[in-house]
Amino acid sequence: MAGPGWPATTKHESLSLRHGAFGSLPETFIHILTETNMHTTLHQELAEVIAHRTVAVEFQPIVNLRSKSIFGYEGLVRGPVESVLHAPIRMFEIALRSGMLVELDYLARELVIEQFSKQDLPGMLFINIHPVTMLHEKYCRGKTLDLLNTAGLDPSRVVIELTETYPIDDMFLMKQAMEHYRGSGFRVALDDLGAGYSKLKLWSEIRPDIVKIDRHFITGINEDRAKQQFITTILKTADALGVQVITEGVENKEEYKTVRKLGIETVQGHYFCRPVTVPPKSPAAKLFRQERRRNKTVDPKTVEDLVKPAFPVQTTTNVYTVGDIFTGTPDLESIVIVQDDEVLGMVLRNEFMNMYASMYGKDLYGKQPIVRFVNRNILQVEKNFSLEDVSYRLTTALDTYTDEFIILDEGKLLGKGKLIDLLHEITSLRIKQARHANPLTLLPGNVPIQEHLFKLSGEFNPYVVCYFDLDNFKPFNDYFGFARGDTVIRFVAELLLANSNEKQDFVGHVGGDDFVIIFCSSDWRSRVDRILVQFDESIAGYYEGHYGETIVACDRKGDLRQYPVMTLSVGAVIVPRHARHYSLDLPGEASVAKHEAKKLKGSVVYIHHIEDEVQDSL
Repeated sequence: MAGPGWPATTKHESLSLRHGAFGSLPETFIHILTETNMHTTLHQELAEVIAHRTVAVEFQPIVNLRSKSIFGYEGLVRGPVESVLHAPIRMFEIALRSGMLVELDYLARELVIEQFSKQDLPGMLFINIHPVTMLHEKYCRGKTLDLLNTAGLDPSRVVIELTETYPIDDMFLMKQAMEHYRGSGFRVALDDLGAGYSKLKLWSEIRPDIVKIDRHFITGINEDRAKQQFITTILKTADALGVQVITEGVENKEEYKTVRKLGIETVQGHYFCRPVTVPPKSPAAKLFRQERRRNKTVDPKTVEDLVKPAFPVQTTTNVYTVGDIFTGTPDLESIVIVQDDEVLGMVLRNEFMNMYASMYGKDLYGKQPIVRFVNRNILQVEKNFSLEDVSYRLTTALDTYTDEFIILDEGKLLGKGKLIDLLHEITSLRIKQARHANPLTLLPGNVPIQEHLFKLSGEFNPYVVCYFDLDNFKPFNDYFGFARGDTVIRFVAELLLANSNEKQDFVGHVGGDDFVIIFCSSDWRSRVDRILVQFDESIAGYYEGHYGETIVACDRKGDLRQYPVMTLSVGAVIVPRHARHYSLDLPGEASVAKHEAKKLKGSVVYIHHIEDEVQDSL
């Protein structure tokens, strides 16, 4: 720097400015000079990055835990490697200070959309847009739509993710911008929910379609009850508002298992995949394997029953060889591509032959490795997945090939399944369920009840069989007629369903006024007590003013007698852990317990414990 009273200095002399002929300069002034020079340098570097489009694009998958599939991808950008601009937060901070935020934000959108389309990624695309950009005078509406039109993407597949790094002062303009995006067919997401009061206020103001919970509340959530309670509260609020929730920052198996138990369906984090340039098109099946506890004894109908042989080849196999295989095997619809033991996807006959049989197809691609033509949008499931799980995944996953799917055994190729076989088996199950369901309540009847008990016998876990029977139902039915009696039967069915855990317990209708609940819930006793209280409180409404009075009706011998109001008797059989289930007559034991309960007055439960001598001796 040169000027009046200041000598010209070189780069090597600048360090002497702190202590020199002019005395000591203030540290603050030195800091200002350094920051100013650094900002000027970074400003110039950022301008070159934008001009030369040297921004790298990465994608991080967002996974739907229920369907075990990709819900979408968040598009991310980074600056050049070995530069301060490599970190996205720093790059956008410098862009804001340099007045280039609009240019950088638009470039990021353009490159993310371009790469998403080029890689033909499935699901939704999440695009981060800085709110300052939307409120900036240079901001021009319609640019994102233009980019999508160029890339051939529909706006319905794009989520505008609002990142709030800086406070938003003009809420009216923000709401206008959000309404513009929704009106154009986009969905809107609010990022980092929970990071301060302003985010909750923004949620209430713009009413996003999706909220993403800040990673702070997920880190260590498996050991933090307060964080678990926060997530539960957010889920209830989101459910009431019809908003979808995504949790960010799921980094390990323990956090994943906890958020799954809390009811989170959509997650994002390093446990599934870090941000990468070329992301997977489906999550690895082994990431879900730990929570699958079903086996062939517990659930006799799994996709293992549908396994057909698969034809695998390694990734290094050339196109010529694959062409010869397809040509020599006319019935072969697909070839599975593996890299050592890892299954990557399939090469489908129709897709491959269209390329291979085209003009110059063999000459252009014949010597190339087949991995270049693998279709990764193929469903992969473990052999113990239920038919219903696989059916749900196939019908909800976007852009997934559905005619066939890959079946794994501990992550290794076992074979493949066909959609037509899956549909046939599910249809047969539905017909069977309908055949054995009670026509009045549509609850499972005796055959499904026995099958469920057989399934539980393979788990060696404790459970409780509760036999429910109405007292004095026949005289009520005779007095008021079968239509009123059917109404009471349906009421009891609804009462049992409402007080059972649909994910753990089994409710069946033995016939007439007899029901059964097979409880795996540990709080079964409080559920039964609640059923009895609610029954006693509600049964009066079915008597039409006769409640509290006796009903005169014929007994089984045809003699007239007086009957009191209906009550509900319950016989409960507690089956301990490791009991030798196959040697037990559980329906008989439950019936005996029910008869003991009917000897007691009022709505009661009689509990029978299986004796120690039936315990498994192993």
